[in-house]
Amino acid sequence: MRRNGAVKAIALLLSVGMVAGLAGTYLAEAGVPLWVVGLAVLVVLAVPMVAAVRADRKR
Repeated sequence: MRRNGAVKAIALLLSVGMVAGLAGTYLAEAGVPLWVVGLAVLVVLAVPMVAAVRADRKR
């Protein structure tokens, strides 16, 4: 794995952890099913990830 790929993988892992940790606990406490929490995390992360990939391809 190239250095650039490793940095992206670490950033993705940290961002998933932050979103799941912050929003997931509140949603789970409110009674939202765990699969919906996981889906919400993926949707929240999809926009910046797609933008990052598209920006990298344009260079």
